[in-house]
Amino acid sequence: MTGALSMAQVIRDQGLKRVFTFPGGTIAPLYDALSQLGIEIVCARHEQGAGYMALAASRLTGQPQVVMVTSGPGATNLATVIADAFYDSTPLVAICGQVGTGDLFSGRKVRQLGFQEIDCLGLMNGICKAAWQPAKPDDAAPRLEQAFQLAVDGRCGPVVIDLPMDVQRDSIKGSPEKIAPPAGMLDLPDLDQDLTQNAAEMIAQAQRPVILAGQGVLISGATKSLNDLAVKFRIPVVTTLPGIGSFDEDSDLSLGFAGHTGNQYAGLALHEADLLLVLGSRLDVRITGSETSSLAADGKIIHVDLDVDELEHCRVDTQLKIFADVDQFLSRVNNLLKPTSPNDLKSWHEKIETWKQEHSLSVAPGKEKILPQTLVEAINQLTKGQRIVATTGVGSHQHWAARHFSFHSPDRLFLTSAGHGAMGYDLPSAVGAAFACPDHTVICFAGDGSFQINIQELQTIVDFNLPVKIFVMDNSRLALVSQFQLMNWPEDLTCGNKTNPDFKAIGQAYGIKSWLLDQPDQLPVICQKALEHPGPALVHCRLDPNADIDPMLLGGQPLNQMWTSRPKGHQQ
Repeated sequence: MTGALSMAQVIRDQGLKRVFTFPGGTIAPLYDALSQLGIEIVCARHEQGAGYMALAASRLTGQPQVVMVTSGPGATNLATVIADAFYDSTPLVAICGQVGTGDLFSGRKVRQLGFQEIDCLGLMNGICKAAWQPAKPDDAAPRLEQAFQLAVDGRCGPVVIDLPMDVQRDSIKGSPEKIAPPAGMLDLPDLDQDLTQNAAEMIAQAQRPVILAGQGVLISGATKSLNDLAVKFRIPVVTTLPGIGSFDEDSDLSLGFAGHTGNQYAGLALHEADLLLVLGSRLDVRITGSETSSLAADGKIIHVDLDVDELEHCRVDTQLKIFADVDQFLSRVNNLLKPTSPNDLKSWHEKIETWKQEHSLSVAPGKEKILPQTLVEAINQLTKGQRIVATTGVGSHQHWAARHFSFHSPDRLFLTSAGHGAMGYDLPSAVGAAFACPDHTVICFAGDGSFQINIQELQTIVDFNLPVKIFVMDNSRLALVSQFQLMNWPEDLTCGNKTNPDFKAIGQAYGIKSWLLDQPDQLPVICQKALEHPGPALVHCRLDPNADIDPMLLGGQPLNQMWTSRPKGHQQ
């Protein structure tokens, strides 16, 4: 029994059918061991691509997936994915090959002794829950078992194992030693009954309540409990960007997502609420803006989270901090509240409806150029009633997809890079989604800039014949940063007037059925053809380059005063 084979057995025992990788010599022994056990090896075209495939599958299944890379550049290329998983609380197990222990522990004070050697633990320690380096074959499997445990314990996140070559190849000499539970394992206390009772009473007495649902709702599996509370007591729901889908966006109680690129009526509701129930959100600056006092400005805030540090060091003053799993808290509150307890919220709902009319995000279709809002809305309409996973990169296209596509878990799911904000997330995460959710249609909304960072994963889609539908939203700009530059400086240096290749031709070169969409009247027909095509499909969508994210919450603005270039009720 080698160290590699013992680790392969742990992966098999976790019920994983595949791992994601980009190859290299120092991880090769583990490939052979996995092959012996019949575990599929999905080989991407870049380490970052492999990492995002695993990350997407982890988010969709809730089970840590495995990404494997080689030492040196393999590990450095994976670092962006590890950071993404860490900041968006995604469970992930990353195994990085490493040179042998003889080189690692030689004691020679040189910069690098082994080929492609790097201090992987030093590189990763600040962006993961733990990083370990087994020093002998006997310790490899126990460490891997603990990595799976720690990745989903408490606030989820990535765990990294730096795996020396000889630890993989050498035989286990005795019984594996017992290893103490890893630091960071969370022992959640019993839900504080007094605090929960206080929260229930505050909800019952509120005249203008709002729920702010973060990704913690999705991670804890609390979507049903959230729906029960909101519908039963007619409480409007706002989400964060990573919390999209935690509440049905087709519901009249849904206000969409709020914050920097959210919508104005959601921001107004957060500002005017006399009670804000925050569920599984860290209330970062992209939600609150820089003027944190504008969040429930004349109201009270209940903050529920299982990360005690987020509760204690929150940027916003909150009146009630509850350390708990979101689903556990909601289940208890739903039992405490009586159907007759809330006050009549009719006037509150009327005010919100007025805001929705005054600050509609709808736009009139472009006559000569395709507007990005119209494109996303058309695809949303064409897929009504279908089970969808939509992925995006980072940029303007990300926020148009979030604003104009309807989501609700578990049927219509949204994957994006939120906290780390990494371009290049879109295409490889769509690959991971296709493996994890074969019963969903996977739609990739890719910005022209973000798409080209991991465009090579088109070949992975072809290799596995994955029916991913790719819409490349080409506005010839790195538009979000371009907009920022033009709002602050005379020119959009580096970001405006970008030239792009013929994405249709590139799709065809990979063997993917592809179309060019550059006329508004072609929009529904071509989108329908792509969605109905049985295999992978790509549409190169040439969009109006002048379309901006509007409205937007800028620095120094309170939530009720978002920047906009449009008058109230105006449709472009």
